[in-house]
Formats: sequence, structure tokens, C-alpha cells
Amino acid sequence: MRFFSRLGEEQEKILEAMMAGWTLKSHRYVDGDKIYQLHPLEGEPRQVNEKAVKALMKRGLIYSNQKFPAATYLLTNKGMSLATKLDDQAQAPLMARGFLK
Repeated sequence: MRFFSRLGEEQEKILEAMMAGWTLKSHRYVDGDKIYQLHPLEGEPRQVNEKAVKALMKRGLIYSNQKFPAATYLLTNKGMSLATKLDDQAQAPLMARGFLK
């Protein structure tokens, strides 16, 4: 069940994964290719849709450190608040505090 009508299913899954401790990264290659992956604490990363990541950034729910070749994304205060509503049993993950309130 989707919590927020304008939040897509994949966007919710990304937020929920980040709340569970997964790390969202964008991997940029010299040839210009860029992929977005969720990295679990154990196991193989899972590729996610670029549009979903960009939509979360546009809404101020995640923030990137914009590093090359792999940028890491963190939840903002706003993203943490929404993600907590998606899963009220979740523990606080790695997040950017004080960014894009």
C-alpha cells in the first residue's frame, strides 16, 4: 500500500531500504554512463531507477555528496520524517542532518 499518493512505489522502496540501513549510491563511469544502486549491509547491490532517485532529490527527501566515481545519498530531515511514516518500526539510518529541511 502506497503511503503518499505522489510518491511512487519504487521511491517508497528506496526510502524503506535506506531506513533499513541500505546505502544508495550513483556510480559514474568515465564513458558517461551512470547507474544507481542500493547496497545492502550484506549481499549484492540492487539497481534502482534513475527517475525515482531524481524525484526523491527534487522533493528534498535525499541528498548527495556528489562525489566521483560513486556518490552516496543520505536521507534529509524531511526524508527521514516521511520514511519513518512508511515504517514506524525502522531504526534511524545514516542521514544528512540540517540539509534541505
